[in-house]
Amino acid sequence: MEPITIEAGKKLINENDPVDSMYVVIAGEIVQQWRGQMLSLGPGTVVGLSDALNHQYEADYSVKETATVIKCNYKTMADFDVIFEEQPVYIFGFAKGAFRQCRDVFKIYDSYKKKVDDFTDYCRGINAEYRKLCRAASMTPVEIPLLEEMEPLELKNEILKWEHDYIDSLNSVDNKEIENIYGKRTEIVNGVIGISCGYMARAIECAETMGFYIEEFSPILLSQDRGDMFELLFNLRIYIAERGMEQDGIIKLMKMLYKYLSTCGIYDKQLIKERWAEYDSHDFAASAAAFDEAKMQKQAEFTQTFEHICEFAEVDEDKQDEYRKQLDEYLALSDREGKEDNERRVRKKAVDLFYDIYRKTFFRALEFEAMGGELDTIILMFLNFGYIDYEAVGEELTYQLADLVERLETLCESEHLFTIYKWLRKVYQADREPSKNELDLDYRGFVLEERKSGNIPESEMQTWMNDQEQKVIFEIDNFFKSANRTTSGKMTAFCPVLTKEDFGAEPMRLLLTQAKLMEAMNRIEEVDYGIFLREGYFTDMDTGVKSEAYLKRVEPDIILLPNVGMRAMMWQECGGIKVDSPGRFVFPMFTLDDIDKMMIYCCGAFRWEICRKEQGSRWNDIGSECLTSDFYDYFTFYRKNKDLSAENKEKVKTLLKSSRNNMREAFTKQYTIWINFEAQGSIRLNKAERNILNKHCTFSKAYRAKVSSHPMFEQGISRHEIKQSQALHHLKTIIDKVEKNDGVVPDEVKQGMEYLKM
Repeated sequence: MEPITIEAGKKLINENDPVDSMYVVIAGEIVQQWRGQMLSLGPGTVVGLSDALNHQYEADYSVKETATVIKCNYKTMADFDVIFEEQPVYIFGFAKGAFRQCRDVFKIYDSYKKKVDDFTDYCRGINAEYRKLCRAASMTPVEIPLLEEMEPLELKNEILKWEHDYIDSLNSVDNKEIENIYGKRTEIVNGVIGISCGYMARAIECAETMGFYIEEFSPILLSQDRGDMFELLFNLRIYIAERGMEQDGIIKLMKMLYKYLSTCGIYDKQLIKERWAEYDSHDFAASAAAFDEAKMQKQAEFTQTFEHICEFAEVDEDKQDEYRKQLDEYLALSDREGKEDNERRVRKKAVDLFYDIYRKTFFRALEFEAMGGELDTIILMFLNFGYIDYEAVGEELTYQLADLVERLETLCESEHLFTIYKWLRKVYQADREPSKNELDLDYRGFVLEERKSGNIPESEMQTWMNDQEQKVIFEIDNFFKSANRTTSGKMTAFCPVLTKEDFGAEPMRLLLTQAKLMEAMNRIEEVDYGIFLREGYFTDMDTGVKSEAYLKRVEPDIILLPNVGMRAMMWQECGGIKVDSPGRFVFPMFTLDDIDKMMIYCCGAFRWEICRKEQGSRWNDIGSECLTSDFYDYFTFYRKNKDLSAENKEKVKTLLKSSRNNMREAFTKQYTIWINFEAQGSIRLNKAERNILNKHCTFSKAYRAKVSSHPMFEQGISRHEIKQSQALHHLKTIIDKVEKNDGVVPDEVKQGMEYLKM
């Protein structure tokens, strides 16, 4: 074993070379590059020791400073016996080298662990502070999708505390003690080397995983593509400066972010410098001045809001003057919700003029946009919020509403969420059928009734059936007027003219955004996972599949009505004849009421009505074994139910009385208890009610696990899981059969298997 000198810059070992030797470093420095990590090996260390358990080297070894090494032939752990027999002094050296290298690798691991922990904590913390400042400024926080996806990192083979302590302890032992402990016991040294190599491999693998994690989520705070937290805070300061609000909080937060970006060792220094220079040089005072000028221009426009809307809607001058007087008369009432004859009369005129102007404005807006025009802020505020008069709402609320309407598409619109203006456009474009009226007639039924009444001649029937403009008028006169009044909660005193008295807080706080509504809906679906699942049917005649049922999710449409209200309702269980068309929920656009309560009420009513729709005339036939028939039988014959105690019978009686003997209302109240309490294992319902709900509104797997040990749930859950398992097996067999015969199974059908696992 003669010393070998290797010049700086030379490669000693290449990654993936077969393991055939180790090198004891006598002098100089060799750098180990291991899965993106670098480790310095100086005198007293052993090159290749971390690969003792491998067949191939997992690292590159390069000479940084001219090094002197002694080469030891090595292929397997058994070769250590030969090395130690030839050079007994190496027993201590290799043992100490294993401890030391493992300790150094653990330092890399620890640094990454701290970096990841600090990073995730910082991301959550600064996002919370950002959202807090947004709330204070009445600004809607912008979501960073990557932040929503970021989950705490779970390391598969993390280094445990006792393992860390073990290596630290070995490194703290005096050299003489190590020599005394190991002496010539090569089997102990072999074991320590093997253990250390295993630790190092795990630590570097974890470090690599943590590196990938940071690389994936680092754009949350700063990114070349922007859309990051830096930009969000930058824009928030502009927003705050424009409105003349206190900037100290946002300035402090930006400085904190800059400090973290500069010191965390994750981000490119040049990128940080460029973005900070852009922020630091921005003239926030000029932004505020420009905003004030625009605000003054808008103020002049807003003071003529009513006139501007009437002019846009092409209301003739005489009618406009008449409407102005009627509106002023309504706004001048000391009690706009009063019950005196004069108050009712004045209010009714204001209601009629509002919807007349709305209809004209809507159709004029369609024409205007079709010609390439862009609706201005006032028209959009009227169509979406019912904003019709500047004095009625006041300056402060006007500007807040103007700010909201510019962001309405982001805040309150999606595939299944609509403002009333967007909803009426969908009806006009034939993307949605008009809603049923209060007599439960759809548009076709309405036209047929009009024909029977002689209001529509037979010759014009087909024209009426296909007239999209008439469909919109039907939707305004029936659905819009009725649902707007109902969601307001003021059934007899409602007027759609928006006033400052309607608001009890900032509009942004009251606004029912997509995020709020989806969060409320998701909370219910997490418990009652099957609420929006409907049966679809899959056919593939080439493979002999005639009609196989599968589950698919049909999300309801939610329509936001332009009022500050306190009620929500399930308007329709489905959008047309087909049971698998989206249902329709209506909510006020602004509310002070509890959103979860409103959503549960809608979902409970939906559960009842969709069952009635699916069962048809058998909805209350006990032989059909469905939710409505089971509850109909229960509510009708509760007095004769031997399983109910006298106390429980009295509770059912009280329930029906408080629900005005409306079974749907009674069910919805029990459904609310089912979602809010029974799902948490808090027993509130009687056995009969629980059994029906357990059968037809079964909890999701996570919530079943919570209550599975409870004897009141055990049997029902067991039946459900057996049934689902059989259905899953059957559907999987069908899918396998189709794919085996080169058929194509739609993704929707495959998703149906996932629903059966829930």
